[in-house]
Amino acid sequence: MTTSYRFIVLIFVVLLSTLYQFSSLSAADSSSSYGSLLAVQRNGNWIPRCNKMGSRFECSQNPKCKWCHSEALDDMCFSESKAWRLPHQVFFCDS
Repeated sequence: MTTSYRFIVLIFVVLLSTLYQFSSLSAADSSSSYGSLLAVQRNGNWIPRCNKMGSRFECSQNPKCKWCHSEALDDMCFSESKAWRLPHQVFFCDS
């Protein structure tokens, strides 16, 4: 009986440890600021995540993003380089 009790305690400790590590990772992810959801840092430069911006106002606030209209698809925000490559028959992007 003592062996099975020790085994159960060991399993319980491992389970708690795993849950604690998972919850601390989730807390670190959720504490990030809203701005980091809209941009990512690469080589010291902030590159906007234009596709995460859901409104024309948000998109127009960043000079590296373009708001593009479409009759066939939803209006979306794209980075300048992606907006330039979009098919002009489908999308019309703000300048």
